[in-house]
Amino acid sequence: MSSTAEASQKQLRKSAPLGNAVTRSLREGALWVFGALALILFVALVTYDRNDPSFATTGEPGPVNNLIGPVGAQLAGLLVMLFGRPAFLFPVMLGVTGYLLFAGRKETERLSRMALVLRAAGFVTTLITSCGLAAMHFASASYSSSAGGVLGESVRAGFVAGLGFLGATLLLLALWLAGVSLFSGLSWLEVMDRVGRWSLNSFDWGRARIAQQRELRTGREHKEQRQEVVREQQERAAKRTPPKIEAVIPKVEKSERVERERQVPLFEKPSSNELPQLSMLDDPPPHTAGYSTEALEAMSRLVELKLRDFGIEAEVVEVHPGPVITRFELRLAAGVKVSSVSNLAKDLAR
Repeated sequence: MSSTAEASQKQLRKSAPLGNAVTRSLREGALWVFGALALILFVALVTYDRNDPSFATTGEPGPVNNLIGPVGAQLAGLLVMLFGRPAFLFPVMLGVTGYLLFAGRKETERLSRMALVLRAAGFVTTLITSCGLAAMHFASASYSSSAGGVLGESVRAGFVAGLGFLGATLLLLALWLAGVSLFSGLSWLEVMDRVGRWSLNSFDWGRARIAQQRELRTGREHKEQRQEVVREQQERAAKRTPPKIEAVIPKVEKSERVERERQVPLFEKPSSNELPQLSMLDDPPPHTAGYSTEALEAMSRLVELKLRDFGIEAEVVEVHPGPVITRFELRLAAGVKVSSVSNLAKDLAR
């Protein structure tokens, strides 16, 4: 007995991978079949023409305008007559069913009967409530019957008679949300959470973009202002005359004593009370200017810039360099008092 049980277990283990592979192949095939059926039904409903021969038309059959042919015309006519606009839920149902079968291709367990019943109940609930809402809130446009079909008119009449228009709308909408959740497994709370998160992220992104654009615009304005200031300074510098630089070179006058002592006595003995001769001292070095012309012009520009920092417009017209102190003559702008410059003496010295 034990050997027989072990043999059966080994046979089951060997056949399990084969069964799983077959199940996965069937699920993938179901995806293609349900997808094709959903597409065919969707095209039939989109190209529906009330004049096509169907269950809802009488008289001599005319040419078929439906792209799916006579079968598509008959099927679309029947669905539109019964369900109206919500007939488009049928191709959606087929597509979702194929996807659910394909999504579970790695599972070896079969879908439970309760899960199938709940999904079927969810689809039926969604279909009935959609027909009722369509009959209550949408016009029948290109359809010969109501926008909700025969089913929608029946639902509308029953709910409105008992709950009124507003009450019927609220109850049908709540049932529609519940039906979609049962059929597709969609969580409306999760949807609202994601929508709220997306809205907040979009708001933050938009606010950041607005702040960035504002900073860019402010930067461009500041750049234009700086360029305008530089342009004005360049124009002012091109029009202005360079400052007149007058170097103060001390003139050394020859001493009479030096001339007199150059005639050295040949036979007189110098007295002990006389001072030493000036010829014993070295000649003074030749005078050299402290700053070049370019340096003095640069100093003039610096003085103007420093005064402008304190809000004083002035122009250096003359420079008098000395051995110790260099004097700058200023031409003040109109309305600038001399006292305003003298009050800044300590600040300029720093």
